[in-house]
Amino acid sequence: MSKIVSYLAAFLICLLFTNDIVAQKRVKVEPFDFVGLSVFIDAGCAMPNQLTAGFYNGTNGNQNTIERILHSQMYGQNIWNNLVNQGLISPSAITDYNGLQIVEHANTEYTVALQLGLGLRYDFVKRFGMIARFDHIKLTAKGMFNLSAGAPSSILSNKNQYIPCGIYGTESRTYIDLGLFKSFFLNDSWRFVLDFGVNVNSTKVLSNDIEVGGVEYSILDVWGGNSPSYGMQAYDYYQSGIGYGFFITPCIEYVLPNAMGIDLGVSVYYTKINIPGYDKFTPQCNVFIRFLTNKF
Repeated sequence: MSKIVSYLAAFLICLLFTNDIVAQKRVKVEPFDFVGLSVFIDAGCAMPNQLTAGFYNGTNGNQNTIERILHSQMYGQNIWNNLVNQGLISPSAITDYNGLQIVEHANTEYTVALQLGLGLRYDFVKRFGMIARFDHIKLTAKGMFNLSAGAPSSILSNKNQYIPCGIYGTESRTYIDLGLFKSFFLNDSWRFVLDFGVNVNSTKVLSNDIEVGGVEYSILDVWGGNSPSYGMQAYDYYQSGIGYGFFITPCIEYVLPNAMGIDLGVSVYYTKINIPGYDKFTPQCNVFIRFLTNKF
C-alpha cells in the first residue's frame, strides 16, 4: 500500500512540474490595437444649425431678396401675367407687378443631409495619435411665403386671399477636421475613442430660387444689389467663404481581427459658417459610421 501511495505522489509531482513548464512557455496574446498609419472612410447624416438657413428666406436685408425679382423690369411683368392668366390674383386690385406684395415671409429650414468623407489616422503610441478628416455635405433649405391675391378678406375663411409660393436654397460644405485622438480599452474587441481638435470649413451657395405660380426664378444677386433690368450685365460671384471652429467626436469602435475597425460616433461642432449676415459661432452635429483599416 505504501508503494502505491509513493507512486501516486511521484505521478502528481511530475504532473504539476510539467504544467508549470507549459505555463511558463505559454505566450500571452495581446488584444489588437491599431499601429502607425490607418485610413478610413465615413458616411452619415449632417444636422446643421438652422441659423444659416435664414440666408435663403429672401427677406430684405439678405444678400438675395424676393422683392428684387418681383418688382424688377426683367421678371416682374412675366410673374404678374402668369398669376393673372391662372386666375390667382385680382388684376383690378393688383394692377401691375409693382403691386405684388409679400404678406408672410418664409421660415426656411435645412433638411437632414448625407455626409461623405475620408481621412487618415496615425497612432504615435498605443491608443493615442493624430487624425485628419475631410467631409463633404450638400444642404437644402426649404420654406414657403405668401403673396397677396388682392381678394377681399373673408370673415369665415382666408381662402383665395393668399398665393402660397415655395423658396429653396442649396449649398455645399467641405469640413476639414484636424486634431488628436485617444482610444480607451474596454475589452478585446471594443474601444471608446475620443477625437478633438480644430475645424476649418468652406461653404459655397449654389442656388436660391423661388416658385411663383408654378414657375421657378433665381433670386441670386448677380446684379450687384440692383433690380434686374434689360441690358444690365449680370456677374456671377462667390457667396460665402471660409469658416472655422472646434470639434469633439466621441465614438464606439469595434475592432476586427484582420486589422480593421468600425466606428459609430457623433461629431459635435462649435464653428462659424461664413455666410453673409449669418456668420456666427453655432453648435451643430453629424452622426456617422466609419470603416478603418490598418492593413497595408
